[in-house]
Amino acid sequence: MPDISLDFRLFQYALAAAEHGSFRRAAAALNVEQSTVSRGVRSLEHRVGAELFERGHAGIRPTPAGERFLEEAILGFDHLRRAMQRIGALQRGVHGQLTVAMSVPLILVSDLFERFRGAYEGISIEVVEGTSSASWALTQQRNVDVAFVANIREGAPRTLHLRDERMIAVLPKSHPLAVARRLTLSDLCLEKIILGAGGLGPNIEEHILARMAKLGLEPKLQLHRVDQRNLIDMVAMGFGVTVTIGSSPRTAPAGVAAVPLAGRNVLSIYAAWMECNPNPALKGLLDIMRRSARPNGRTS
Repeated sequence: MPDISLDFRLFQYALAAAEHGSFRRAAAALNVEQSTVSRGVRSLEHRVGAELFERGHAGIRPTPAGERFLEEAILGFDHLRRAMQRIGALQRGVHGQLTVAMSVPLILVSDLFERFRGAYEGISIEVVEGTSSASWALTQQRNVDVAFVANIREGAPRTLHLRDERMIAVLPKSHPLAVARRLTLSDLCLEKIILGAGGLGPNIEEHILARMAKLGLEPKLQLHRVDQRNLIDMVAMGFGVTVTIGSSPRTAPAGVAAVPLAGRNVLSIYAAWMECNPNPALKGLLDIMRRSARPNGRTS
């Protein structure tokens, strides 16, 4: 059975060796003897019960088991780093740290963070971008303190409804529909609709598929691994049209037009968190969110 009472320096040696591709370069980077690194890695391999590196004349490289082990070790050290940062901040008299998962455009909640930063200047804020589902998962795993997501899933943590945002279609300015005051999804049924694979892209894709299915239509959807700014640029270049939420994109180039979608084409924006999270910084943000939520804001 592997010995779990490990010296953290052994992990450091292994991670440096993987990064530099040799024990010699890893030792130089760490300012220790090469023999210290090589013996440390051997000791780590013995304790975990697996060979972590392939050794050859050209250098070293992780084995498949080593790659998986080092990936997990990096995650573990990242958790440890976060914990030490938070404790260190408290010890120094700083208020702490807040980690936020963001699947909605940050501009939609910028007013909340302006108020929060004004009231809690000592709190460091880290933002992690991702889809709504990934943000849910990070919240439940306690890797982030709060997530800003679209729609509510069954079994979700605590949530607060912040607002409903209307969807808008973004089209090339030369498109015949660009002069319309409002559009419906059926107006876009013959268009190639391009969406981002991250952020709210999957939520908007799900909405479009469900709404068009009720109309007996099958949209032409394509996901791209780009941010919204590049997606808008792609619209201007003629790759297709896209759908987003909120007002006209502030970073939109001159070659596109934004037209609101009529009817029930809205996404509900929520904040989600775990009730058992003891972070005082989270409580401060929640207080501001509850005071700022629109009158029909719902908590679950």
